[in-house]
Amino acid sequence: MQQGNDMKNKSSVQSNLTNSVQNTIKEKLDDIVSAEVDNAGEITPQTWKIVAHNITKSVKSSPAMTSLLQNIRGALYSTVENVMTNTENDSMSDNPKAQSVLHRHVTDEVTCHGNCNMVQCEQLAIETSKHMPLKVRRQALNILLQSVMSEVTANVNWVQIRCNIRENLCEKDNEVFSLSLKVHAKLLQSSSQACIKEGFINLVEGMYLYYVDTSNCSSLPNFKNGIDVSDPIHGHVIQISHLILEAVKEMPKNWLRYGERRVEDIVGVFVNLLAMHTDDSRFNLPKDILFPFHILSVLDPKAKWCTQWLHAAFGQHLFLNTLSQNMALVTFLVEEILSYLETYQNGHPGDMPENIIPGCIVKYATFTHTLSVLSQVVCFEKGRQFFPVVTKTTSELVSLEVMLVRMIMFLNSGSSYKSTVCMTPSGFEVILAFVKKLLQIGEEINENLMKTIIEPIKYRSMQPMKCNNIPCHTMKILLHLASSSTKISCLLGSRQKHKLSISKLNRNQNTTNTSAVGMRKTRQMNISLERQFSARSVRIPSIGNTDVSSPAKLIEHITTILMKHQDLSNVDELLSLVEMCGKLFRIHEGLSMLDAMNSQLISAVIVLYKQLSSEIESSRYCSAHEYPLKIKAGNPPHAVYMSLVSFLTEVASTPCGLYALAQEDSVLQDLLTTLFQYSYVPWEHPAFRHVVSLITAVWQGASVLAEESYRILTRPLCNLWSEFEDPLALMSGSERKQIEATQHFINVIYTFIPNLQGIMALLSEPDSSSEGTLVDTDMAPRTLAELLTFDSTVEPWHYISLLTLRALTTNMDVCLYLNSTIKYQEKLLKLQSENMSESEIEESRMKSNSVNKCIIIDKCSLLRHQILIATYAVGGPSERILPAVVIDAEHLDGDGESNLFCSLPPPKLASATRKMRSTRLKGQTDIQRFLQDTKQGLHDASWLSHARRAYRASCSDDIKGSVLLDLLEQVAKLSSNSQYQLSAPLQESKYGVLSPEECLGVQVVIRYGVELHLLQESPQNEENLTQLLCLLKHRKCETFQGLDWFAATVFLLCGGNMERCQSCIGNISALPVTPFLWPAHASAKDNLQSLSQHSAMFGHILELLIKMELPLAFSALQLAGASWWLICRQWMAQCFWNVLDWSEICHWLAVSILNQPDFILYFCVSLLQHIQPKILQAASEGNLWEQIMCAPMEGFHVGDQLPVMEKLAKRYRTSVLHHLLTSLNSTT
Repeated sequence: MQQGNDMKNKSSVQSNLTNSVQNTIKEKLDDIVSAEVDNAGEITPQTWKIVAHNITKSVKSSPAMTSLLQNIRGALYSTVENVMTNTENDSMSDNPKAQSVLHRHVTDEVTCHGNCNMVQCEQLAIETSKHMPLKVRRQALNILLQSVMSEVTANVNWVQIRCNIRENLCEKDNEVFSLSLKVHAKLLQSSSQACIKEGFINLVEGMYLYYVDTSNCSSLPNFKNGIDVSDPIHGHVIQISHLILEAVKEMPKNWLRYGERRVEDIVGVFVNLLAMHTDDSRFNLPKDILFPFHILSVLDPKAKWCTQWLHAAFGQHLFLNTLSQNMALVTFLVEEILSYLETYQNGHPGDMPENIIPGCIVKYATFTHTLSVLSQVVCFEKGRQFFPVVTKTTSELVSLEVMLVRMIMFLNSGSSYKSTVCMTPSGFEVILAFVKKLLQIGEEINENLMKTIIEPIKYRSMQPMKCNNIPCHTMKILLHLASSSTKISCLLGSRQKHKLSISKLNRNQNTTNTSAVGMRKTRQMNISLERQFSARSVRIPSIGNTDVSSPAKLIEHITTILMKHQDLSNVDELLSLVEMCGKLFRIHEGLSMLDAMNSQLISAVIVLYKQLSSEIESSRYCSAHEYPLKIKAGNPPHAVYMSLVSFLTEVASTPCGLYALAQEDSVLQDLLTTLFQYSYVPWEHPAFRHVVSLITAVWQGASVLAEESYRILTRPLCNLWSEFEDPLALMSGSERKQIEATQHFINVIYTFIPNLQGIMALLSEPDSSSEGTLVDTDMAPRTLAELLTFDSTVEPWHYISLLTLRALTTNMDVCLYLNSTIKYQEKLLKLQSENMSESEIEESRMKSNSVNKCIIIDKCSLLRHQILIATYAVGGPSERILPAVVIDAEHLDGDGESNLFCSLPPPKLASATRKMRSTRLKGQTDIQRFLQDTKQGLHDASWLSHARRAYRASCSDDIKGSVLLDLLEQVAKLSSNSQYQLSAPLQESKYGVLSPEECLGVQVVIRYGVELHLLQESPQNEENLTQLLCLLKHRKCETFQGLDWFAATVFLLCGGNMERCQSCIGNISALPVTPFLWPAHASAKDNLQSLSQHSAMFGHILELLIKMELPLAFSALQLAGASWWLICRQWMAQCFWNVLDWSEICHWLAVSILNQPDFILYFCVSLLQHIQPKILQAASEGNLWEQIMCAPMEGFHVGDQLPVMEKLAKRYRTSVLHHLLTSLNSTT
């Protein structure tokens, strides 16, 4: 019964108290609320929320609300007193379980002294007042520390308590101050977000009190005297600032729990604290007073709080929005940085007192803090929109570029060539970090800024150079630019020229890449197509117009001087210069700008490289497996040597750089040997495979492959074997890692496929191979030759060897070589014949067409079947169909029998694997009529222009061989005085003996011609083709150099007629395009194994074009370690056999004959554009090489791509053709 009465009394007290409080609030605020409602006008369902928000905001800021808040303590106290007096038999005071109606009990950890009922909170509000004695305040603050803060802040007396503890922060008594600070710390550590907000705002307002009270002016820290930690006022300010910083750093971790409105209040209060000193009207204080911003700078000079606040999008949005409303703070940040740069003096304070932070240190800390805050703000677009800023002192507009220039000028002024001023290392790093960040976010670098950056090295380039005289900041800034994909172009020349090339590029950028980007999005490719260099930043530079004072030229010049002098006085600076030059020389436009083919730097690097290599060789005491020696501290030559190896590797990664190194004796051999002799060969890195592929394209690289063939593939084979023998994979049954390892090994094999000489070298047996290998088991092959023996069908090696053979035979010359040396066709046929069963025919076993046995269909037999068809039948995508390697109905004929065979020729080849060739010729085409009408007329440039127009109208139809020969004959009349012309008729050669590989090639050519009905079946065909190939031999070759596929193409065009062949070859040799169209003829005039200058220039410009026009495809090729130049070089060497249909090959010849040599470049670009969507998808799956080399150019028609080629010609012909013809003249 007593409990029921207590509950009833409690409910009555609560009800009466609530009514009293409501009446008091209504009395005070009713009038102003009514007035605001009347002023709001019509309120609709759509606008009532906005109106309610505005009314609430107005009421909160009204004088009535201020008065109510000030008097609410007394009003509530009176109300409670009246209620208590009018309630009879009130049991609340006697019942220990009764609780205050103004708060709820949350936890039992608070003692009875900490139970903040209404009376006790009122008592605390009185006893914590600054008017109370110190002893009383200490006791009250101790009681407050023992309370639950969420209950205290919910109490009606909290407003007064909050005011009191804020005032106690300014108390000189250390104990009172400490207790008050602990109360704020407990509020900030509370789990209640409301407590945290109350504590933080009150703490900041407590800091304000130190500056509002003018009596504290003389006691506050200032720049003149610094900060005296032993001084009570100084110590208190520092402790408050430290607590504020700790709170600011912790708050972002839980901001999402606070609510946006609460966070806005916190951010606003803190930003106002930082900007307190910018409002002169609020504080009448001396100018040298240290405000909170300066104190916070001393405690956190690197602005780590700002890093925390801007880490997430929520904090970025709120902080930057608040900062945009307080532009005075932004202006101060800019002014502080510029002022410090102008007035900086290297005045070290010397011996400082133990407890004093001098003013100069405070200024420096303020500068670094300001710089750190601003550097993080400008990383965001919203922050960059604050600029330009109008400074108060000079009223000038200060942009980010102006700040960047002034900071670089400040760093330059600290270098030894102008003064002896030198900033402390930490300050140097802060400024340098800010400069790098601004350079990184900037879209362009103008000429004035670049001049400021290179001013120190430009000054030194006119004086004797030493490494230790080069400013460190200049080196780091230039290295930063060289490492940026978008800024490296600024080092190569004028930005104005770059803008012109950008406008040209943008005109066709969307049409070039739309389909690829769309496919990439729809298929959700996971590949990271990181472009080494932005398409907006590249162009085809002209060597003749290069500015000799460009940054890249200066860098090259200084590095060359140091290399020639072999100055190792400062290894770090020299290594930075070499690294910078490597980044400039590894890009195609950098090599073009710096004229790598005649670079003095490359020559100087090679000299020093050879010298260091010789010294290391002579001092080597370790075994070959441990070479090269590890770089140790205090051993500069080794560090320089490794840096030079890296530089030469970068140079060799482009065609022109490869050509430059190939002109030096043994450099490429030594370089490739060094790369292969590392304890770890990084085959998994695409850049490494790319470099190896390029180097092995020349004879120097092929010779290294021959010497190192016994161990080059040992590591990849060992890794492959370990994956197949992994016990975890065997237990789980997962084949994912095995498939990935197999694909990786095949990608390594593809690295060498474009180079016949490289494959021949890998298959060769070295003289001495006594060194141990990494594979101990006899089951695993150790070399490529062992892998391709096919003596055993042990898995997984048999299937891997078949995959390797399929990849190798994509190169027709390699296919002939392998068939001649290892007789792989015979071995595969034998394996097919052995893979038979005498049992009855079942669903998985089908009858052979040649014998009454059953060939077992499995993945190996299907792959052998595909290889046999691909190496026997020749043709483009519509002329032959390669069988799949999966079991389906494709392998069955109409009678349900298998198409697999075990003898050549393959049965039903024409019907099963070959489509009928398109016959779209209906009457005469425009080009045919034009040639007939103008055969006897004048053949000049005008005639050539009309011929191109006639061909353009006929390019959708097939072109007859007779028409193509007639076109060639008439075009040749324009170039009758060409220096490339051969003497006709061809004279009998003393080297007229074909190699076994060439004899096999003759059979392939005759078979292809008969299939296309270009030749009639006659023994004379083989004799005539053999005679033609013998006549074209100009020198004796000890090894197979590849079949002359262009001559074979001419042979088919002429129908096997020798007289027409000689006439056609004579006409072709008169064309300027011949060295590019007929690689075998061009190499016959030079060393067959050397890389010609025009070939290197062709590859260099080709990769630069695809880099600009097809950046996604270029990145995909880079990620696969593939060179489009080497791929196209292989295809052109085999005259696009097995790549294009015969009709498209004829069109390719017609386009090449009618146009300048640069048109072949555009043709190669159009090939890549055609297959770009497929290779982007293949790149995401890791089989890009297989997509390019094994899948033909299905659907490619020269007529469809002709507009693309013509657009490229209009855009690039002036520069491209000049480079090609110049290199061609240099070669001849």
